[in-house]
Amino acid sequence: MSTHPTRRKFLAVSTATTLAAPAILSARNANEKLNVAVIGVANRGAANLAGVAHENIVALCDVDPDNAKKAREQFPKAEYFTDYRQMFDKAAKGFDAVVVSTPDHTHTLPACIAMSLGKHVYCEKPMAETVNEVRLMRSLAAKHKVVTQMGTQIHAGENYRRVVEIVQAGLLGDVKRVYVWNSSKPVGGKKLTGKPSAKFDLDLWLGPTKTEFFEAEMNKSSWNYPWPHFHWRWWWEFGGGTLADLGCHYIDLPYWALGLTSPTRIYATGKKTYSGDNDTPDVMSVDFTFPATKKRGEVHLSWEHGVAGPNGGKDIFKGYGAGIWFVGSKGQLIADYNKYLLYPESFAKEVTLPPKSIAPSVGHHKEWTEACKTGGKTTCNFDYAGLLTEGVLLGNVAYRTEKRIKWNTKTGTTGDKSADALLAREDRKGWELPK
Repeated sequence: MSTHPTRRKFLAVSTATTLAAPAILSARNANEKLNVAVIGVANRGAANLAGVAHENIVALCDVDPDNAKKAREQFPKAEYFTDYRQMFDKAAKGFDAVVVSTPDHTHTLPACIAMSLGKHVYCEKPMAETVNEVRLMRSLAAKHKVVTQMGTQIHAGENYRRVVEIVQAGLLGDVKRVYVWNSSKPVGGKKLTGKPSAKFDLDLWLGPTKTEFFEAEMNKSSWNYPWPHFHWRWWWEFGGGTLADLGCHYIDLPYWALGLTSPTRIYATGKKTYSGDNDTPDVMSVDFTFPATKKRGEVHLSWEHGVAGPNGGKDIFKGYGAGIWFVGSKGQLIADYNKYLLYPESFAKEVTLPPKSIAPSVGHHKEWTEACKTGGKTTCNFDYAGLLTEGVLLGNVAYRTEKRIKWNTKTGTTGDKSADALLAREDRKGWELPK
């Protein structure tokens, strides 16, 4: 078992490094490379590592040494750790920014430690596993004035920009109804007894969660990863199913285009039809109600997964197996990551598209690294992305309680004991979150 730093030692390092951080960061300029630490360096982590490889990679951390081999060969000068707490304890003075690409249940602690130390943070979506963790991350980002970005990479694409311009120009009229859907489904698995097949430190992999590790055999799928890699997301113990996996990508577009913030009412239904011990639903529908603002009326947004189109698959748009459907008083628009369709055809023929007004992105990762150097803003900073993630996770809360819930964003409560109990979790000793 790994030797872990004591909390007292961490707090001492935290205080010293936080005080030193402004001097380090003020010395940066746009042409000087950042010193970056990357936590989680395989699979999704490998893509994020590639996204920041133009900077100076000084530390790598991955609980699985076998998964880290390629990254270590690519960056032989970077110091390697299996425990990110030890990385912060021993190497924090040597880096300015941190990329977090761990499973959902271990996003929050490394991100919060980093921000408490004055480090900039890029965190893969969703920001956290629970609503309260998301709110803590937003709070710490504001408190320590660090540059943040959530890994919703499609936000940097040109197609999303064109859709936002069309919606915000008023071409669709008053948009009161939005449908978001995805045909993706979880992979079922069976819990097994006996010795775990993983050869790495499973205590480190569990991190803050009090859940005991279990071995699982997954059903056959195109996602051929050994347990627990990748497939952890289909178990409530570690992830949030399909909604948490994909919701931040697709619901991001209406959040951006319509200026959505926090839903006030959430209702969810669904079912599990596949074979497996896991409980995340393969067919799910969530209704979110967003309050009116000075610029628009109330918005009713529906999320569905496990279907080929909205309204349980009753509405099918050819070429859009997943997408977002804006229903306006003047016209409609269907979009996915790479394309959009104005609807109906008569509306599409008459409308004049607005000029491009949203500047192209330099790249989702580079947006963050450049802002770290210049003090600029990112498009998916934790303030914006926190509200988006919070809304997504509330969909899972509503589903798991089987109730219509009301959300008070000021108090961070629903007023329902069973729902409020799912907004947070109790952390294991030695893995407590900084306050």
